[in-house]
Amino acid sequence: MIRSIILAAIFTASVSGAASAEQIAETDPYAPYPLAQITDELRYPAAQPPAGTVSRHGEIEYLANNVFGTHWYVEANAAVWHFVTAGDPEDEVILFVHGHPDTWWSWHDVMSYLADDFYVIAVDTLGYGQSDKRLELDLTYAGIATGIGALMTELGVEVFNLVGHDRGAVLGDHMVAQDDINPRILAYLRMQQSADKPHGIPRPAHEQMSEVAFHTNENVIYGIFASDYFSVDIPQSHQDRAHWEYFFPGTAEAAAQLFSQAGFDKELDFRLAQVFPRMTMPVVFMQGADDPGQRPEEYWETADLVPNGAVLIVDANHFIQAEKPELVADAARDLFD
Repeated sequence: MIRSIILAAIFTASVSGAASAEQIAETDPYAPYPLAQITDELRYPAAQPPAGTVSRHGEIEYLANNVFGTHWYVEANAAVWHFVTAGDPEDEVILFVHGHPDTWWSWHDVMSYLADDFYVIAVDTLGYGQSDKRLELDLTYAGIATGIGALMTELGVEVFNLVGHDRGAVLGDHMVAQDDINPRILAYLRMQQSADKPHGIPRPAHEQMSEVAFHTNENVIYGIFASDYFSVDIPQSHQDRAHWEYFFPGTAEAAAQLFSQAGFDKELDFRLAQVFPRMTMPVVFMQGADDPGQRPEEYWETADLVPNGAVLIVDANHFIQAEKPELVADAARDLFD
């Protein structure tokens, strides 16, 4: 109760301009739970949140850089989706789709840099975070991509810019390949996913990741931050929040089911046959130069496969949005402007 009162006071002061981002950060460094404030502008009809979730429909949370995001639950395509928005709904939309083992929160810094000029939407994909995890749902990449398109329709978003990272780029590719979603994508920032060449070595162990036990390991998140997929030290508060977001009930079972139908070779065939031929929108393939499994030389010819393509190699590792969110925001702004 005391913490809620403090946070409420900080939120009120911040909105009126009396509290700075630094003051908020000092009081609540990373806010592992959203602020106990509900927006007066409930612009989306509420759906019943999935069991085991914490956030409330319309709940406001401090993101970064004096920017606040709003949590929502909306039903689309027979599933309940959790997502967070920031910015003016009248502005052009950027949709962020996370990878594994991430959630919407992996984009919070990037969202804060772009919210002045875009309406930013970061979704928890099915099976992750606070979105639906029922195993009877269509938890294939194609099925989830269809659902994301239905969610955008439910939100009244006709066209949008797309940012996908890691497995989120696989979902983005499926959106590109679907005839009813493809024309709605204005431009696509595609991050940290193999393109026209086979995935390099080492490859993530999809066979192990199709087992529930892999995802129930308490070190599944902290181990990533200590691995070769990060080139900088990430604050402990960031790691703790990522861990908290990942371990909502049902994630392990849903993630295992999703990975049971993943495969680098079949995904390469799919891209060559069904994705690249449909990439008529501007596309930037953004890759971290230090990623041990995806090396810059794998992308030398990628841009030649699409009419409005470019490759952007940056000084970062696999999780660029965590290491250097400003790089991602700058790339998005350059592409989407």
